[in-house]
Amino acid sequence: MKVRHWSIAMVALVLLVVLLLPACGGTTTTVTPPATTATATATPTATTTTAPTTPAADTPQKGGTLRIIWSTGPGPGWGTPVAIFGGEAAYGEPAMESLMEAKFIGGDYVYRLGTSYNISTDGKTITFQLRKGVKFHDGTTFNAAAVKYNFDKWAAAGRASKTYLGCDVIDDSSVKFNFAEALNVNLSSVAGVMIASPTYWEANGDTDAAFHAVGTGPYKQVSYEEGTKIRLERFDDYWGQKGYLDAIEGIFITDPVTQVLAMQAGQGDTTHSRDAKTMNSLKQAGFNVLQNYMGMEAMNFNSRDVNSPFHDARVRQAFEYAVNKQAIIDALGYGYWEVAYQFPIPGLSGYLSDIVPRKYDPAKAKQLLTEAGYANGFSTTLVSGVWDFQDGLQSVQADLADVGIKAEIKGVQFGQWATMRQEGWDGVFVAGSGIISDFNALLWTFFRPGNTEMYSIDRTPELTELVLAAVRAIPADPVKTNAAARYIYDQALWAPIEHHGDNYAYTSKVHGINFGTYAQWGAFDAEKAWMSK
Repeated sequence: MKVRHWSIAMVALVLLVVLLLPACGGTTTTVTPPATTATATATPTATTTTAPTTPAADTPQKGGTLRIIWSTGPGPGWGTPVAIFGGEAAYGEPAMESLMEAKFIGGDYVYRLGTSYNISTDGKTITFQLRKGVKFHDGTTFNAAAVKYNFDKWAAAGRASKTYLGCDVIDDSSVKFNFAEALNVNLSSVAGVMIASPTYWEANGDTDAAFHAVGTGPYKQVSYEEGTKIRLERFDDYWGQKGYLDAIEGIFITDPVTQVLAMQAGQGDTTHSRDAKTMNSLKQAGFNVLQNYMGMEAMNFNSRDVNSPFHDARVRQAFEYAVNKQAIIDALGYGYWEVAYQFPIPGLSGYLSDIVPRKYDPAKAKQLLTEAGYANGFSTTLVSGVWDFQDGLQSVQADLADVGIKAEIKGVQFGQWATMRQEGWDGVFVAGSGIISDFNALLWTFFRPGNTEMYSIDRTPELTELVLAAVRAIPADPVKTNAAARYIYDQALWAPIEHHGDNYAYTSKVHGINFGTYAQWGAFDAEKAWMSK
């Protein structure tokens, strides 16, 4: 099981493969996901261990409760595709599924609630065959009407792109998605949308359904203690492999010190964090540590507001020159971080090998600020989730002060952070993303015209033209993809600071969980996970 929502959101993060659509012809194409996962080359080095998979000589043991300590808060929910922003999908992920799920680097798909899909010759429709004999946790039947209900709600909430036209029911076990035009990101835009029980959702409303996952996965949600803990128990009527565990508990601890202490006190069996210091502390305490999913931390500017200093590209460039990224990585990375000057890593779509990085140069920063009319600097705000990059922000703040920019650090909880990401912010917003193997998917997620994701980024007519050219290319054209990537870099629409791992620490009793296998951070094989006694 496992599928995440890719509109984000989230999310809010996606990690999806380019869909190669035929340009002409009289037939449709049936696509089956590859059996293997492609691997990117020349990725940044990092401290890595083997994922906690089932040892060949061991037989999985039944029973027990797996306790996962999550380093972020519950956010706006995980029980419907409307609520799911991105990362919070992980909390209810053992209960929820979508049509397909993307693997990590390479973006190969695994079928979940879908069993095959057909792409029309004009690239404007995708028809999915659905898995039969599947039940939601409330006992109702999964079928095409359930898929349409979820996608209609998803689109009505503004989560779909303007090119998405809707979902049609063909029969009980097949649906058709319609698009205004053929784009190489059409498949990725619908494949990972979570499917919730329409019966439960309709009866209980958006708010309740957001925090009560009633899906089709191998574990069903049985309780949620607000802001504290979610509990899921094995669903014995699951259509696929039955889970070994009796239950899975997710515990929300956003303070990194408390997180480490809780693991040391035996209150968790595994935990997640992007924070290098946290993972280093856990490794030193004797826990196994897995770093398998590379991500990026970036400073995102309010370039959309014409009254913001960051509306001027020279100010955004000055910000990046002002920050000593290498010093931050040396002091705080503990071997888990690499300096980042652009979003992709070598070997991935959108990576630009010929750019001149904006390395630490405070004199250049002051020159650009003077040219932009800010010779005496200005005041701004660095907004970040309370769990994220706090020590690094202290260094960024000090570096900015050296060039005359007075920055106040403002830490917010996940719910407020997620809202700001969709509705806008003042100053600088700290947010990253998972490394996306298909840069076109990232372009469509963050930079498509009319999108609210990362709201305060300025989507200029030039950027819109480049993004549309990239996603309209079938098959995908690296030249067009790179042109959009180059504009984003040249205009400094965001300032990457570091590439990091999506890190997990776990005890020796945890097996088969397979963190790092799937595109969404926090995703794991709930039905394969087991605990040794």
